[in-house]
Amino acid sequence: MTLSFRTGLAALLCSFVLFFAPAAQARDRDMTEDILYFTNKFRSSKGLKPLVLLDELSEQAQAHSKNMARKKVGFGHKGFDKRTAAIRSELGWGSAFAENVAYGHLDAEAVVNLWINSPGHRKNLLGDYTHIGIGIAEARDGSLYFTQIFLAK
Repeated sequence: MTLSFRTGLAALLCSFVLFFAPAAQARDRDMTEDILYFTNKFRSSKGLKPLVLLDELSEQAQAHSKNMARKKVGFGHKGFDKRTAAIRSELGWGSAFAENVAYGHLDAEAVVNLWINSPGHRKNLLGDYTHIGIGIAEARDGSLYFTQIFLAK
């Protein structure tokens, strides 16, 4: 392998990453907005106020989704207390928290419907919360990992 071939290969790989990373970020942004929409649509159908998307919550939800997708933590709620403590520390407020997680080859509506049809997740969706954070990460097999963090003032 010559130096110019290696340089060309490296440039090609960088171009590949630079081309697809923004596309994945745009997909995640759109999916986050859709998850928020379907979550609030469900809450509205039950006479509840819409949740407000909060960046500090989404950052923690995103980190948890990435950690699950990369197998740094198992699928579930491990570390929830640490996530909520970090949020409370950063915001300086927060009286109650809840979390929903899911994974699979799902779109936004399907994942919200999955949570709606699960009693524990449904309880969180209908809780007396004011804010939400949403995180999405893709695993190597293409499945998506989802996290919702709910917060009450």
